[in-house]
Amino acid sequence: MSAAAVASSHNDLPVLERIVAAAARLIASQGLRATSVDDIASAAECGRATVYRYFPGGRAELLEVTLGQGVDRIFASCARVTDHAESLAEAAAGTINIAVLELSNDAVLQQLLVDEPDTIATLISPMRIEPLVERASEWGVDHFSRFVEPAIAAHVGEWCVRVVTDHLRSPAPVIDITDAALARALVETFLIPTLTPAIAAGLPNPIRSY
Repeated sequence: MSAAAVASSHNDLPVLERIVAAAARLIASQGLRATSVDDIASAAECGRATVYRYFPGGRAELLEVTLGQGVDRIFASCARVTDHAESLAEAAAGTINIAVLELSNDAVLQQLLVDEPDTIATLISPMRIEPLVERASEWGVDHFSRFVEPAIAAHVGEWCVRVVTDHLRSPAPVIDITDAALARALVETFLIPTLTPAIAAGLPNPIRSY
């Protein structure tokens, strides 16, 4: 594709999408602190005022939008794995394994982890992370309820997101959940036994009423 065609394709994107894409590219390549709103406006081929019109919070708001899109992609990827799993252990292990693999491939996140870990620490602090935990609980109901009752499915969803964010804060070399087998061992050792003896034994869940 010619440079002119690339430029034309870029300009055809709605302004809001161009701004978000520009912010993601710049933050991924040089970090948040080194990226100004003027830089983002220039890369998006719009004015500084236009950036603030769409994103009054400036860089901080754009970072949250960019990371939020990454979270959406992770939930979608996990769903594709979970919905084909044959057991709760397989589904939960696949969820945490895919999530950490997606995080390791997120250019924006990896740039911040290297150069600005304090920014990530703030974003996943106990107070800030609660909306993500709530979303994971709801997601768990949608994707784990074919194995267990909804209340337990919600618990499993929350457990998965807490494992992933703990890994993000401090990756454990002993239990590296980027390894699918180790993720499965973690689930079978620390999650399944806390549910019901029947689930742990692979029997039908007696909590079900249907």
